Amino acid sequence: MTTTTPAPAATATAHLRRWPATGLLLTASGVLATVGATILSVSFGWPAVLDEPGTAVLPLFTASETAIRAGFYLMLVSSLVLVPAALGVEAALTRATPGTRAMTVFGVAGALFQILGWVRWPITVPYLADAYAQATDAAGRQAVAASFDVLNRYGGGALGEHLGWLFQGVWAVFVGIVVVRALGVPRWFGALGLGLAAVWAVLVPGAAVLRSEAMNTIGQPVYTAWYVWLLALGVLLVVRRVGPAGPATA
Repeated sequence: MTTTTPAPAATATAHLRRWPATGLLLTASGVLATVGATILSVSFGWPAVLDEPGTAVLPLFTASETAIRAGFYLMLVSSLVLVPAALGVEAALTRATPGTRAMTVFGVAGALFQILGWVRWPITVPYLADAYAQATDAAGRQAVAASFDVLNRYGGGALGEHLGWLFQGVWAVFVGIVVVRALGVPRWFGALGLGLAAVWAVLVPGAAVLRSEAMNTIGQPVYTAWYVWLLALGVLLVVRRVGPAGPATA
């Protein structure tokens, strides 16, 4: 009697599985970000408004405060769910080596930096907007606007835009690489995600550092397209059996 050794491909396929929790988290992040961005674009002129001074932003905020706060809360939650989602992507598509854990840290840190940027809008800015509206003279309004400008440059510029996008960019490229290598995922899909990530990971943080409108004009749509790709990755993890490349472990 002879025994047949399973083919490597068959052995690897047997270890593939669906990851519905991780997939739903990625999908939820994409949906929340899309809805939040739409609300903010319509009611607040976001993201162009981020470059305006407090004297222009605070009255706009007061005029549509409820909608604006709701939009930023959605963006905040969108970034928050990326924290467990990043851990889930590592579990689903990698062998959890020290290197992949380090890359996951970039994803978690990037999401947390973005949260610190988002949270100023529903928590601190309403107080400044009220103080600006209640100021009785130009000097008082200017002082409040200057406080907003400092907060905006630190919370938005330093944390959300510089550190948030920088760390998330590193993670995005890492995700593209592991998806290209993963079993059960179309190679073209991984290549698309890697290409989008590689472009925006350079252009979006670079635009924030260099104050380059041209880089931002190209980078932001690519970043949006990557986020749609990330949403699609979430759907894929729900409906398809996938796994990391390399020899399967018992």
